[in-house]
Amino acid sequence: MSDPDLAQGPNGKPPVPGRPPGLIRRLYREERDAWRKHYRKYFKYAARALGAGFVVGFVFFMLSPGQEKKALDFVIRALKDIKLQGSPLVLALTLFYHNARASVVAIAAGVVPFLFLPILDPLLNGGVLGLLVSVTKHQGLDVPRLVLTKILPHGVFELTAVLYTTSLGLYLSAGMGKKAVAAWHQRRNGQQPQPPAAVDPTESLARNVFRSFLLVVLPLLLVAAFIEGFITPSLR
Repeated sequence: MSDPDLAQGPNGKPPVPGRPPGLIRRLYREERDAWRKHYRKYFKYAARALGAGFVVGFVFFMLSPGQEKKALDFVIRALKDIKLQGSPLVLALTLFYHNARASVVAIAAGVVPFLFLPILDPLLNGGVLGLLVSVTKHQGLDVPRLVLTKILPHGVFELTAVLYTTSLGLYLSAGMGKKAVAAWHQRRNGQQPQPPAAVDPTESLARNVFRSFLLVVLPLLLVAAFIEGFITPSLR
């Protein structure tokens, strides 16, 4: 290849000086690689936990209808800061803030190594879904209609965000565990810790989690919140 060819971009045009081309594309390419390398296996665990939570919640409340009211009151109290009587925009923004805050907490739980605490998030979400379906069934209402009109439209995005968030938290917990084990071995063998410059920045746990949260989790939660605020209330 000649020197002029090297000076040209992929479309035969000279590259734009002064800024890295395709920043967003590069970030999403990194995200795709991180999904394949790190998150996909944890996403499967999160999906199984969501399904298990739903089954356990549904069966428990179907067999113990006396516990439904207590559980439902607890869920309502936990969501008391969400004002359903407000405008659709206020409702959507409130839902987005509430879910984004919950996602941050779920990811932060992954800082604790070895325990994999973020798996509790899909378990609880699945249990709440099981509770809602059980309540609907005990009241003699149309369960398929509830799912199709009140849960599925925004739930496709919100539950995907929950599973992805759990994947990030589990990845973080596993990574912190590996770092803890490596540090323990170094101290045991009398070795000096590696300097920060020796660590590949592309493999930084914090960088990967932060990028994934911004590029994937927040957009999914935003779409879910606006569907729940503007579209779901009008569905019958």
